[in-house]
Amino acid sequence: MHLGRYKNFTECYLGLLDKVMNEPQYESAPRGQNIKEILGASFTIDNPRDRIPYVVARKFGMSYMVAELVWYLSGNNRTDWISKYSAFWKNISDDGITANSAYGARLFKRHSSIAQGRFTQLEYVVNELKSDPDSRRAIMHLRVPDDSIDAKLDVPCTLALQYFIRDGELHQVVNMRSSDLVFGIAYDVPAFTVFQEMIANELNVGLGSYTHVSNSLHIYETHFDMVNKILEPDNIDKSINLHQTHGPMPSLPGSIDQTATDVDRVFAFEGDLQTDESFEAVLNTLQRWYHDYGSSYFYDWAKVLASSRLRKLGLKADANKTLTTTKFTGYSFNAKRKN
Repeated sequence: MHLGRYKNFTECYLGLLDKVMNEPQYESAPRGQNIKEILGASFTIDNPRDRIPYVVARKFGMSYMVAELVWYLSGNNRTDWISKYSAFWKNISDDGITANSAYGARLFKRHSSIAQGRFTQLEYVVNELKSDPDSRRAIMHLRVPDDSIDAKLDVPCTLALQYFIRDGELHQVVNMRSSDLVFGIAYDVPAFTVFQEMIANELNVGLGSYTHVSNSLHIYETHFDMVNKILEPDNIDKSINLHQTHGPMPSLPGSIDQTATDVDRVFAFEGDLQTDESFEAVLNTLQRWYHDYGSSYFYDWAKVLASSRLRKLGLKADANKTLTTTKFTGYSFNAKRKN
């Protein structure tokens, strides 16, 4: 069931919440948790760079979005790293160390679960589309048959990412076995569209549409009250106004290799932050970044992570102040929000 074509993710997210909440196909209870769901749901976003859900009454974690992107793009799969930004990951590891749903480890590095580690899926997709721009074979797999047996706590939700070059633009189609609309989709779409933009840059083509197919698009009962509040007319108007104020993220610069270098720098910067115990120390770490690398797309990411560190130190005012200095204002859209 195609649920709609949207210009941006904010409009899309509000529309999806309304349809699943108020027009569900089914109400079921997998693993004893009540949900409303639509099966075989799909939607399309015309501008994948417009990927932030500017939604009032939903506590969207900007630091988590950035941290997850760094985690994925670095190819890291350790749960202790990402658990600093979401407690969800603490008890989900099947081996107590790594995450099956660390998508970057399966896409951007050689991984034992993917073709016995014989190749990197990102390299395959890029080479396939370079050799045949009209190819329909440019697919990166995430959930694999081994997960049906080996994965118990962390069963990857995403099945595959597929890419097409059509009319000089890179289009992406994502297939998922299951999508939690509140916690999952809100972060999956930003991550997958960054992957799409990175590959488009490497191929020197434009950025096409993003289409998402979820075999179960659902909302948990524990989130019903939140969703109803998000969908209040006044909050919808506020969300739309926020989107109009901030708009799409800036263009991702450079090639895949340059992105990898920049992400590695952010990853190292995040490690340095963990030893900082004061605003002055965090500020000094940020200043070292600026001295070494200058202001850039990824300097904003460093500021988002620095803000998170300050918040964990109990320095909320300093955290908000730091976040509101990002060059792209969208990163701080909820820094002072009361809802």
